[in-house]
Amino acid sequence: MTDIYDLLAMRLLFPPDRVVVPIDKEIKDLFVYPERLETSYRHEWTSIATRALFNHGFTDHWRTDQDNLDRYLGSLKEQSIPRCIHNQVGLFQMLEEVIAIQRSDNTIPFPDPRRRSLTRLIWPEQQQ
Repeated sequence: MTDIYDLLAMRLLFPPDRVVVPIDKEIKDLFVYPERLETSYRHEWTSIATRALFNHGFTDHWRTDQDNLDRYLGSLKEQSIPRCIHNQVGLFQMLEEVIAIQRSDNTIPFPDPRRRSLTRLIWPEQQQ
């Protein structure tokens, strides 16, 4: 499961026990910190999806592990994930917008003033 939309759906379907930043804020932060989508968020969401698959995907002990996993993933992709996308359409639209901005050849990022200040503090020789 590597599709970012599927990973976000899994993050919503199986939220972590302890949430420091609400998911809607994480998605909004992508407009300022787009690199998080391919680094920390992808890693976190993949970890959540892996745990969920491990905890919920092997319920029928008479089936092979592969069969259990295939059936569970099929159920998620056919029912749970589309329902999650429908119920949280605003988050997925924001995610789609961030991805479109990242993939566009004609956009220039304008870093947030706080981010520029932090960058100057960490790397003073870099002029922005």
